[in-house]
Amino acid sequence: MSVKMYRLLRKLCPFSGLRRKTEESQSLLPKQGAVKQNVNYGPELDGFQYCTHGYGAEADSCSTTISLKDLPPPQHHHPDPLVPFIKYLMFFFNFIVFTLGFGLLCIGFWGLADKQSLISEKIVNLGTDPMLIFVLVGLVVCVLSFSGCVGFIRENICLLKLFFVGIAILLVVQCLVALVVLCFHQQIEDSVKTTMLVAISRYQGDSDLKFILDEIQLGMECCGVQSYKDWSINLYFNCSSPGVNSCGVPYSCCIDPLQNGTVPNFQCGFGALAMSEVMAGSLIYLGGCVPQLIFWINRRTWDIAAGYLLVIAIELTCIVCAQKLMREIKLVKSFG
Repeated sequence: MSVKMYRLLRKLCPFSGLRRKTEESQSLLPKQGAVKQNVNYGPELDGFQYCTHGYGAEADSCSTTISLKDLPPPQHHHPDPLVPFIKYLMFFFNFIVFTLGFGLLCIGFWGLADKQSLISEKIVNLGTDPMLIFVLVGLVVCVLSFSGCVGFIRENICLLKLFFVGIAILLVVQCLVALVVLCFHQQIEDSVKTTMLVAISRYQGDSDLKFILDEIQLGMECCGVQSYKDWSINLYFNCSSPGVNSCGVPYSCCIDPLQNGTVPNFQCGFGALAMSEVMAGSLIYLGGCVPQLIFWINRRTWDIAAGYLLVIAIELTCIVCAQKLMREIKLVKSFG
C-alpha cells in the first residue's frame, strides 16, 4: 500500500526529482575558494577589464590591466595630394622633351643618310661626323624622357629608377664638365683652335663642316681662327691654288655676304688674301672666331651661369619628383 502511495505522489509532483538533482549538483561545488574570471569591455571603459568573482568569503574584484591608450592606433596611409599634380606635370614635361629629342635624332640620321656616312667606305670617318653628335644627344634625351614619361603616368618603379639614375648621372657629368672648363680653360681654348683649323682644311670636302663654319662666321662676324689669313691652309683658298677660289675666303667672311639682300654672294671674298689689311678690311672681317668667341663668353658670363643653374634646378626637380613618387608607390604597396 505504501509503495502505491509513493508512486502516486511522485506522479503528482514531477519536479521533485529535478530539484533533488539540482541540490546534488550544487553539493558537488566547493564551499570556498572557487574563482570565476571573465573579461568585461564596453564603451564606458578605456581598457580591457578582468573581473574575478569569488564564492563564499571571496569578494568580487576587478582590475584593468591593458589600456586602450597603450595600444597602437590602426595604421592607414593617407595619399599625398601633390602626387597627382607631380605625375601629370612630369608627364607633360617629359613628353615635350621627348619630342625635341626625337627631332634631334631624326636630324642626325637624316644627315648621316644624306651623306651616306654609314656605308662601309665612309664609316671609318663616322667618329668625326658632326651629325653623330645629334644622334647621340637625341638618343640619350629620348631614352630618359620616355622612361620618365611612361614611368610617371603608369607609376612604374623600374622606369622611374631608370629615369632617376639617368638624370643623376647627367647631373654629375654636367658638374664635372663645368669644373673642367673652369680649371682647364686654356687647354680647351687650344683644343678649339686646333679643331677649327682642321675644319677649315676640310671645308670643301665636308658639307656639315662647311655649314657649321659658315654659320659661326656669319653669326659672330669673324673670319678664320685667329685671323682671316688662316684660310690659306685650305688647298682651295691658298694662293697657290689654280682654281677660282685662289687667295680668297668664303662668303661668310664678308661684311656684306648677300647679293641684293637675299642671295649669298659667293664671290665677295675673292682675292682677299692677296690684299692689304686696309683693303681687305673694307670687304671682310679680319678678326678670327676664337677671340670673338672668348669676348662673347666674357660678355655673357652671368647669362651662361644663369642658364646652367636653371638646367641644374630642372634636373634636381625631376630627381626629387621621381624619388617622391617611388616612395609613395612603396607606401601604398606596404599598406595595401
